[in-house]
Amino acid sequence: MTVLMRTAGAALLGLAVVSCGGGGDGADEEAIREVFRVFFQAFEDADEEKLAGLINENCEEPEQIAETAIQSYLERGLAGNSYDVTGVTVRDISKDSAEAIPEGIVRFEGGESPLADEDSEYARFVNVDGEWKLADCNILF
Repeated sequence: MTVLMRTAGAALLGLAVVSCGGGGDGADEEAIREVFRVFFQAFEDADEEKLAGLINENCEEPEQIAETAIQSYLERGLAGNSYDVTGVTVRDISKDSAEAIPEGIVRFEGGESPLADEDSEYARFVNVDGEWKLADCNILF
């Protein structure tokens, strides 16, 4: 799973995904945008618990997944970055699944970049009891 994000032209943030078209309502899109906002906030805060809460319950050991992802993030020297999720592009949305990519800016020492670009892949989401979660179990930096 990899949603690619450029930070200082080097760091790639991953959430893996596939493609297609579709539609959904604004409430679902807003909920998915909020997942992205919380996702990036979890990395800013190095909050493993917050990140684990976004991971699909079908994944084994979401706490371990979150811990590994945040450790990787910190090891890559990204701790000072800040993220501003201003929107989301959603495709292939249904009542229980969607694909999306965040819109916004990542700020880092010396500059800023878009959260995603034309080469970025869409993240997959699942709707679990009315709550959108990351569908894939791998969060890589």
